[in-house]
Amino acid sequence: MANKDYEIDGVDVTQALDYVPGDKDRKLVKYMERMFDASKRARAHKVPRWRRNEELYNGEFLKPFNLPKYKTRIVANTIHSTVETIYSILTDRFPKVDIMPKSEEQVDGARKSQEAVESEMRKNKALRGINGMKRDALVYGNGFLKLTYKEGKVDYSVPDIYTVFVDPLATNIDNAKCVIFAQPTYLKDVREMFERGKNVKPEGKLDEYKSFIRAGGESSGVGQATTASGGASGTSSETGVASSDVRTDYMSLSPTSDMDDKEMYGGQVLLKEAWHHMDGKLYLTTWAGKVLLQHVEAPTDFIPVVTFKNYSDEHRFWGKGEPEIVEPLAVGTAILLSQSLDNVIYHGNPAWVMSKSLAKTPGNRPSDKPGQVFWTNGPHEQINRLPAGNISSSNLPLAQYMMQLTDTISGIHDITQGRNPSGVTAAKAISALQEASQQIIRAKEREVGADAMIDVYKQTLSILVNNYEQGIMIRREGNSGYEFEELQPYDLDSDMDYKYVPGSTMPESRASRIDQALEYIQLGLITPEQFWRWHEKDISRDILEEMVEQKQAQMDAQQQDMDVINNSTDENEIYEALLRQKAQMGDVPEEQGE
Repeated sequence: MANKDYEIDGVDVTQALDYVPGDKDRKLVKYMERMFDASKRARAHKVPRWRRNEELYNGEFLKPFNLPKYKTRIVANTIHSTVETIYSILTDRFPKVDIMPKSEEQVDGARKSQEAVESEMRKNKALRGINGMKRDALVYGNGFLKLTYKEGKVDYSVPDIYTVFVDPLATNIDNAKCVIFAQPTYLKDVREMFERGKNVKPEGKLDEYKSFIRAGGESSGVGQATTASGGASGTSSETGVASSDVRTDYMSLSPTSDMDDKEMYGGQVLLKEAWHHMDGKLYLTTWAGKVLLQHVEAPTDFIPVVTFKNYSDEHRFWGKGEPEIVEPLAVGTAILLSQSLDNVIYHGNPAWVMSKSLAKTPGNRPSDKPGQVFWTNGPHEQINRLPAGNISSSNLPLAQYMMQLTDTISGIHDITQGRNPSGVTAAKAISALQEASQQIIRAKEREVGADAMIDVYKQTLSILVNNYEQGIMIRREGNSGYEFEELQPYDLDSDMDYKYVPGSTMPESRASRIDQALEYIQLGLITPEQFWRWHEKDISRDILEEMVEQKQAQMDAQQQDMDVINNSTDENEIYEALLRQKAQMGDVPEEQGE
């Protein structure tokens, strides 16, 4: 459909001051709702998995078992540790993409585009959004980064995965016909953003579109290790489990959960924003309830979304989170540890056997509760204790073995977490083991990180070229200090090639960099002064390699001059080579007259 289909008497209905829903509006909203429902059904099987991943990330391993309160819950939260370790490795350094020209005429434009993109990414905190996308991918299986032009700059936001709905047939963002963001929003904000917002009605609480929703009571800490028998702080008196599954590091309770919906800014509405293809064009359509708020041609020629998919599968859009991969082993370990402590507690307080005639209130049901009393109808009054069974010594070694299996499956080993393996002390050997231990994580970077970062650079550059009206201030660090240059959007060129720099996000230890620098000194590739300049700033390997390249180029030039001196028959050529040799040695002869 063309835009004219959404005009009434020649007036664009998206800009009408008095909203009168016509047939075309109603048909469009109905069509968009069908797309939304189809996308919602396509990912419905993932939602329980995401909720369970949240529980596992927070250490709620045993929550589905509904254990009685006297049961202990020992959780060695290897899942939280795994996620955070992989996350720290993937985000240790700023991701790098080279913008390359397609022709000789684009060389200067490529350089300026590179500087402008990286400058704006740093100023607008793109790295925070990129890192948030990666963390979500590790927890849920997919992480998203949305790039839009907002308030005169590029905005990098991380949508909650529960608010993202994708074309059911899509396997990636590039072949998606539609991406919808269904964001719980205050009615007051909707009415301020859109003229037609005054026609929108509140829809109640919308917690299904939010991650880490509080179940009630006080929150528990991420990765709670134990919940002791009898109820620990922040636990339910009925079940003994932590009373919250909220991610307390940065998520909080919905502000309207404990009050009337309309008390908070008029209540909540589900604001739906769809980027979708229609009749060969990309459109941006926004609606809430049955009210069409906006329908315009999209300001970009691409859906402004970047995704990071954990354990990438080319045939499926949705990935797998780390908790899903290691859940059986992690839960099994928690069960073994909890049973071991339960056995110790029961051994210290075994069950009683007492005559029923001694009881005022007979009738306890048998269980393995420590101190349980079993009433009997024996002929004589008696009080005895049942003998406790032997405490098994096999649980702890088995639990330790399962934790090792968890590390193996996740690719996280002692060396990856910064603990040196026993018997290895040489710095080079430790560095080699660190490199080898990161193979699985490097695969994530190669398979997914490359495409994601290229998309971030490409979309950022497109927004700068097509939307920016102001100049972009570039700061460079030179030998004489800082240099500044203001680039204009017309100086940039979005028709470029892009190359991901392998390993640019992977960490490198300070020790390994110093070892390599010392080797370069021994080979004469850098001077001690250059080494100390590099070492004091603790800057990346890129600077060190640049120094090496400069020295190597100098050595190559010297070799060429030596070849000229030894083999050339041209006196002028030989003389110029000798002058260059002396200049490099700091002995420049005075110019001679002809």
